[in-house]
Amino acid sequence: MIDVRFSRAPEPALAAVGPGGSDFERVGGEVGLRAIIDDFLDAVFADAMIGFHFDGKPKARIRALEYRYAAEHLGADIRYEGRALDEAHRAARIFDGHFTRRLWILRETLAAHAVPADIAARWLAHNEAQRERVLAGSCR
Repeated sequence: MIDVRFSRAPEPALAAVGPGGSDFERVGGEVGLRAIIDDFLDAVFADAMIGFHFDGKPKARIRALEYRYAAEHLGADIRYEGRALDEAHRAARIFDGHFTRRLWILRETLAAHAVPADIAARWLAHNEAQRERVLAGSCR
């Protein structure tokens, strides 16, 4: 099996960045964000409830797109250049419960990486705001 995780340098301590930088800088810049994305996507791909959505999908490409998407909304000078979210997820048949599970995994990953609470709240809110763009329907 090929390991498609990003190679990592030693991770900087989040507190060393200080409160004055962007959210991107405060999570450790490229190194910190890549570590978060690696762990998040490993958990998503392996998850019993939503991992099947990723069977046969290009993990390295998804990692790169997820990194760029997160980096942009965290304030990095990086642009997400993937397809629009509704277009990219149209065929996936993602329902409300799937989306909620993904958010839970993201919340757990952010906590495991000691992402500051204010950044985690904004990150989760940003993802939550995309719910209707990726859903195929509701399981309510």
